[in-house]
Amino acid sequence: MAPFREREVQKDNLLNWVGMHHNEDAVRKVFLNMDIALKYIHDHGYCIEVFYPTEIEVLNDNPDYIQFNHLMELSSDPVTRKQMIKEDIFNSSLVQIGIYTNTFKSLTPSFLREHFDELSRFIPEGDVPYYRGVVQRGATVYLSEFAVEKTKRDLQQLNKQLQEETGEKQETTHFDSEPLTNDRINDSIYKQINGLKDVAFINYLLIPTIVILSLVVIGFLGWIISLF
Repeated sequence: MAPFREREVQKDNLLNWVGMHHNEDAVRKVFLNMDIALKYIHDHGYCIEVFYPTEIEVLNDNPDYIQFNHLMELSSDPVTRKQMIKEDIFNSSLVQIGIYTNTFKSLTPSFLREHFDELSRFIPEGDVPYYRGVVQRGATVYLSEFAVEKTKRDLQQLNKQLQEETGEKQETTHFDSEPLTNDRINDSIYKQINGLKDVAFINYLLIPTIVILSLVVIGFLGWIISLF
């Protein structure tokens, strides 16, 4: 797949894109890639400043290309940082459930927590445990991580079931349980993350260097003047 290029971009916000793609598999795929992008952003020291579906964009009508428009840097304090990530994961679930249930405009965190069971009827059955964990138990788990583990467990269960039915030991199906990633695409979309960090790092090194050189120059000039 060709890398993301700015000049080729067509943009649809998440609500519009879902409105044009009613297939559950397509919607789930865009949510998985939204989650993968979220984890990428967290891993690079940022979080989401505005978590509203009109500020989340699908680029070039491709669910692999998810762009959050408003980022902010994560706190350097470990406790605060963890809480910010937890809030992002909850907000992601809130947005996704709101879209699944067509209640986003009126859905609040408190209503979601209290009425999760009624709303869960509209969520893909296999993902209900994930959303329940995030919404009602405060789990800090990414949807993409849950999906990998669920696939692994489903394959193990299938092997066990086949063994019980046939009475024969089944060949273990190998499953690569590495995390789902989309790094090449996200590297292209979120170039500003590394760019901003590079600028900060350069400033961190440059300013002390300038100060030290200034002191050396002042000291040298003072020594020259003392000779006369």
